[in-house]
Amino acid sequence: MDNEIIAQMYDYGIWANRKLLDTASTLSERRLRKPFTQFEFTILGSFAHLVSAEWRWLQAWKGEPMTERLTVDDLPTLDAVRAKWEPLFAERRAFIASLTPEHLAQPIVRKVQGREQGIILWHALVHVANHGTQHRSEIALMLTDLGQSPGDLDMVWYFLEQGGT
Repeated sequence: MDNEIIAQMYDYGIWANRKLLDTASTLSERRLRKPFTQFEFTILGSFAHLVSAEWRWLQAWKGEPMTERLTVDDLPTLDAVRAKWEPLFAERRAFIASLTPEHLAQPIVRKVQGREQGIILWHALVHVANHGTQHRSEIALMLTDLGQSPGDLDMVWYFLEQGGT
């Protein structure tokens, strides 16, 4: 695994996150907080979960103590979500660019529910990118159910938008 592939996965995620945020910004406050019976989170809650998970994992990758999870109480609007996410994008991009193959193969340790868990760094990086894909899919479905489809979020559309070759 190399950091350029990982960086592309995250750049795609940023593109898709922004597309979903732009679509969600057309919704009323009530609709952003509407519970969906098949999902754990509302649309706003899903965005808060994604931001929180991405910040906490970045802290773990860097060997820093992980902060408390963020919720909609911490991020009560889409503007608050954007304001918390934007600096993460740059910080994570710089972190990934600094990684060598040796770094990527090293285990990291993070504390979850009082227990230490070890995972190879590149596995953790790919996990978080994939975690984002899962929750973006759920947000896209909730938006579509509200008549506000974000359109295609397939990675190929990101690559084509970037020039395709």
